[in-house]
Amino acid sequence: MSKGKLKWVSIAMLLTLVVGLLGACGKSDGGSNESGGAGNSGDKVELSMLFADSLFAGIHTDLIKEFESAYPNIKVKVETLPDSGIFDALRIRVSTNEVPDLYQINIGHVTTQLASNAGFISDLSGYESSKNYSDSIRSATSIDGKQALFTLGVGVLGVAYNKDMMADIGYADGVKTWDELIDAGKKLKAKGKDLLVYAGKGETMMGNVLHWTFGSYAVKDPAFKEAYLANKVDWSKPEYRAVLLEGLNRFKELNEFVRVGSFTNEFTIAQQAFAEGDSAMLLSGTWEGGMLRKLNPNLNLGFMNMPYVAEDQNAYIFVPEDGIAVNAKSKHPEEAKTFLNWLFSKETYAKILKAKGSFSAMPGVGELDESYAAVPGWLETDRIISFANTGPVPSPTWIALGNAAQEFTFQGSADKAADKFIAEYNKTMAK
Repeated sequence: MSKGKLKWVSIAMLLTLVVGLLGACGKSDGGSNESGGAGNSGDKVELSMLFADSLFAGIHTDLIKEFESAYPNIKVKVETLPDSGIFDALRIRVSTNEVPDLYQINIGHVTTQLASNAGFISDLSGYESSKNYSDSIRSATSIDGKQALFTLGVGVLGVAYNKDMMADIGYADGVKTWDELIDAGKKLKAKGKDLLVYAGKGETMMGNVLHWTFGSYAVKDPAFKEAYLANKVDWSKPEYRAVLLEGLNRFKELNEFVRVGSFTNEFTIAQQAFAEGDSAMLLSGTWEGGMLRKLNPNLNLGFMNMPYVAEDQNAYIFVPEDGIAVNAKSKHPEEAKTFLNWLFSKETYAKILKAKGSFSAMPGVGELDESYAAVPGWLETDRIISFANTGPVPSPTWIALGNAAQEFTFQGSADKAADKFIAEYNKTMAK
């Protein structure tokens, strides 16, 4: 077993819960090709593919060269975009009917439903590589009765931290409470260091701490949880408005110790700032351990849940990671099938996992970065709540909340920020 790795741990119990949260949404390992031999005869075919810069941890060029060597009649033309722009770009492609043959989606994101409604989602359940996932993963990545994507991993939102920097201020094992988090921020600020850097301007990070505000309240209030997951929260209720105001005030309190520019960073800039020791923590998830170790092989890396409330009451924020979908209107469906079967064969997927350091979505494949050692235990609890921006709160509304929270951080009032969010949220309820 290599340094910094743990064996893959079964997550069947987690995935059963996930199906409920989300509303039950190449060659194979044996060398067979379920596409009927596409790519080995006939004219050359070019497949178009769109995804974010970080999705394959920088190894996509090597992967595609390997594929094209094995299937010389299929060429894969890749277009990558900054992480923060991928879903806006996809929304435009769907509206203009210019969707590529293969493209990145997230099962809970509003753009996936848009793509499905427009007929751009192929059902991958009959692909050979679909068998590499568990039934729960297949269900959790389905929409409108179709397996919509092959996910890159199991995504759990949390906080990566530099153990050495935190040990220097008395928190070698990370912080356990919100008060300790703020205390760590004050101590680091006195040393001229930042406590935290947000992982760029992607929408998941726009509202950052509010994932736990809503998630942890959902853990203790079944009525709120039901309404929250169904996008039917009545924010006029005093107790629910109080939750929102609490989150906005926590957002502002924490932001005093956040690296300047976090809200406008690209994902890679935030990773570099953390890896180089400019901040002690990075709001991140179980999809980037490999990249952080690549940026700094000597990094003493830890990973913890955001200590929003006491850990036995705290939510764990989960969603299947982004993955690759196939355009149902592609002119080259068999070649796309051949490529995706190859890309998500166990052999190729293991290479992707090694580069990404992600939490594996395929039973028995890959190893788990040691910084995520506690995560399997988190996922055996009944406190798993979906990312706020992939289901519970429509992504444009979540972005509106993030913008309002940032305005409150620098000027204005929490009540005005809350009113802005509620107005946007209520528009989505009316649809």
